[in-house]
Amino acid sequence: MKIIEKIKEHKLHKPDLSGQTVRAAFAARTSRHGAYSIAAIVLVLVIAVVVNLLAGQLPSNIRNLDISSNKVYEISDTSRAFLKKLDHDVKITVIAEDASIDDRLKTFLEKYASLSDRIKMTTVDPVLHPSILTDYDTQAETIVVECEDTGLSSVISFSDILVADTSYYYTESSSSLASFDGDGQLTGAINQVTGRETKKLYASEGHGEAELSSSITNMMKKSGITVEALNLLMSGSIPEDCDMLLINGPTSDLSEAESTQLDQYIKKGGSVMLLMSEQGPETGNLINLLESYKITMEKGYIADMQRCYQGNYYYIFPNVAASGDMAQNLSSGMVLAANSRGFTLGEDSEEIALSSFLETSENGYAVSTDSEKQGTYGIAAKAVYTAQAENDGQVVNGSLTVYGSNSIIDESITEAFASLDNKNLFMNSVVSAIGDMDNLSIDAKSMQVQYNTVQYGGYISVVLIFIIPIIVLIVGFVCWMRRRKA
Repeated sequence: MKIIEKIKEHKLHKPDLSGQTVRAAFAARTSRHGAYSIAAIVLVLVIAVVVNLLAGQLPSNIRNLDISSNKVYEISDTSRAFLKKLDHDVKITVIAEDASIDDRLKTFLEKYASLSDRIKMTTVDPVLHPSILTDYDTQAETIVVECEDTGLSSVISFSDILVADTSYYYTESSSSLASFDGDGQLTGAINQVTGRETKKLYASEGHGEAELSSSITNMMKKSGITVEALNLLMSGSIPEDCDMLLINGPTSDLSEAESTQLDQYIKKGGSVMLLMSEQGPETGNLINLLESYKITMEKGYIADMQRCYQGNYYYIFPNVAASGDMAQNLSSGMVLAANSRGFTLGEDSEEIALSSFLETSENGYAVSTDSEKQGTYGIAAKAVYTAQAENDGQVVNGSLTVYGSNSIIDESITEAFASLDNKNLFMNSVVSAIGDMDNLSIDAKSMQVQYNTVQYGGYISVVLIFIIPIIVLIVGFVCWMRRRKA
């Protein structure tokens, strides 16, 4: 009976399902969800604004990430280490209208200046403040780097950083950038104005030597090395301010007097670097000088059956055995030498210590017109001569560094194979031989467009161009038909 009464009571109090009541219930529920959605949107916007404000206060080197293929904004480890040791305040003044400053340059300057508290950067508009050009004796679109402590200053033109491709201008009648050299130019300028000691390198003349390329001389300048020509036959002696004598690809032999001068210079603590030429002498005073330092030059050229470029056995990738300062900035660990001479090293003695930092594999061959000798041959080596100075009895170290080929720094290779470490290894060997200095020779970054192409793709091209797009279209059509029938 109680169950029947409850059923009757339930019928008397059944829920009101009228239209107005239902709409009211849904309206209340919708209002609550709408309020929650609005509140969530407002909260997200507030968080986004706060995060952006906080991010805007971060240094440029943290908030600006370089995702470009050529890493234009990336600052090298060399510059970072140099700026950490900066012990003078440096002022960087950008003289240009704000609208005329390339966005890439502007971003890079901000990121670079943020790496050290000792760097202060300002931008001055020469139109609004024309006296700035007179004060610094310069032109618009330049960067003035100065140090009050030393009283030194250096001027960098925008065109020295944003290097134009002149060949592209003549062929296409429009300008294009070849490279971006912000990192190297700024670090080199700061190194100069903070009073770091400069070094003097003399490049020999009179034996058919090759001229140093502009890229090599620019790298030397960034490290504080000035280059000057020297003819030993005309001068009769090596200048006292010579920190290194460079002989780049001689095609004729030295005289006996020149060889004697070089020998005496090394034994008094001087540094000599020789880069052999494929047309260079195989006998004579130059070869005898090398042998006196236990470097025996092989006749002919060096081939490598294992470490060669695309089957050309005379274009070789020697094993790089550099360490310490010699290994600085070596990114790929690969160096290319063409038609190189080779040598073998003798045993160390009390006065002479020998080390090879470029070598062939075991499948190297010294190939001449009448012989082929297999073995491991040196392509670059260094002999350090230790002796006591005549006057004060102090120990002095002279050095003789030898490269089997001057193609190591020839632009035909360094420009065509920019990813290799030819120039970096060469500069490391120069700085190591001179001593008492840092290698700040940061190479410019290429601005050439890199295309993702598949050459001679064959079946891969057919799959990418035809098969995959057709499969995508079929799958899409099937999905559309199923949804239409559902």
